[in-house]
Amino acid sequence: MSRRRRLDPFDLRIDGLAKGGVGCGVAPDGKSMHVRGAPPGSVIHVVPQGFRKGTWQGRRVRMVEEPPEMVAPKCAVFGLCGGCQLQELPLDAQRVHKTKLAVTQALGEAGPENVQVHPTRGAADAYGYRNKVELSFGVSRFLSEEDHANGVPIEGRFIGMHAPGRFDRVVDSERCELIPEAGNQALTLVRKHALAESAPIPWNVREHTGFWRHLMIRASEVDRELLIALYTASPEEGAAEVVTALAEALMAFEYADGWSVAGVIWGINDGVADVARGEVQQLWGRDTIQESLLGRRYRLSATAFFQTSTKGAERLYETIGEALGSPSGTLVDLYCGTGSIGITLAEGFDRVVGVELVEAAIHDARANAEANGVTAEFRVGKVEDALDVLKSTEGRRSLVVDPPRAGLHPKVAKALATATAEVLVYVACNPASLGRDRAFLEAGGWKLAELWVVDLFPHTGHTEVVGRFVRDTQGEG
Repeated sequence: MSRRRRLDPFDLRIDGLAKGGVGCGVAPDGKSMHVRGAPPGSVIHVVPQGFRKGTWQGRRVRMVEEPPEMVAPKCAVFGLCGGCQLQELPLDAQRVHKTKLAVTQALGEAGPENVQVHPTRGAADAYGYRNKVELSFGVSRFLSEEDHANGVPIEGRFIGMHAPGRFDRVVDSERCELIPEAGNQALTLVRKHALAESAPIPWNVREHTGFWRHLMIRASEVDRELLIALYTASPEEGAAEVVTALAEALMAFEYADGWSVAGVIWGINDGVADVARGEVQQLWGRDTIQESLLGRRYRLSATAFFQTSTKGAERLYETIGEALGSPSGTLVDLYCGTGSIGITLAEGFDRVVGVELVEAAIHDARANAEANGVTAEFRVGKVEDALDVLKSTEGRRSLVVDPPRAGLHPKVAKALATATAEVLVYVACNPASLGRDRAFLEAGGWKLAELWVVDLFPHTGHTEVVGRFVRDTQGEG
């Protein structure tokens, strides 16, 4: 088999979005090309970087022709940090293209057929919406081609997001436009103390040496509080004093708009894995904050799972409630996490039953249910091993499934296909998984009646889809 001919750099018209929110167009040889950070409607000069699974991968060099609704990115490191690829489009335009991609992934090229597709919904805030961010310290940074050509040094003391595809280099960032301003003020203090020449050096992920490893900032919009976690290697002489000075500065600072720091956690991580976790060494203030979803309060630790866009999550949960219809009887929540869907939507149901593999998440779910006065039963275990919950309840039953990106376990899909229930609501962070699992469910007599697309994370390629399945009574008999 002959090798594919290499392509020279060329101008590519971006027609739409592909998986992951990357721009896509057609290369000169007729094959599809995907380019990170390429907004639909633009023409981009690209350098081909490889051919995989029938698709060219390209790198954006410059924009030749702007999209019709071009806006200036707010982020100073746009194009280097891979997190927010769509900042050059206004929010409404982003949602048009993201919806088209999500619906195609969920329903296939044939389109809606007999499925009612609702207008895309999401929070109004395009910036400042994240309630949690994790940043990495590093001794090597990722530079633009211009900075690299101008001799800007790569080695030093840095903190930011990892560059796309580079575990060993961070995009040094003075602020993140997706978090509240108080979070950026905290980041400024961290940079001042932790990156000072007199401070211990950051972690080197290649050599597994150094001190500063990760910074986690968690924000509660309802109480205007921050919870901050500093993860380091075990301290050497003098390091504890530096951490203490930083923690005290974070606690004492007067933040914008009445925000404050509820607590600072210092965690120790001497492992090789590059994860923002650690055994608590010291605590200043509290180790939890609270957040609110549609009037329900949730206690959050530094590592607790919670939707990272609170206002977006409220739109999502409102959508799930709409898909469920009139509440009554038992709500069964599979892959329930910390139980936030069942707890938030519990009103009107006699009982909530949830199943989740992660024991710590179930511990949080039980505590949050009790704090909110919700009658709920939360079980620890694999969903595929706890399918008796589909048979153990009497009376009217509604089902919600919110599986991981890979979708339903085959045993779960088979059990749901034959489960007796009034409605089944499928929440998918990966629309293609809903599209795949739809075939299993419809083979068992369900029918996908309605589909919603929810934009939780503006500027990224991510969307959530919510599918309402009802029993196909026309297909019976």
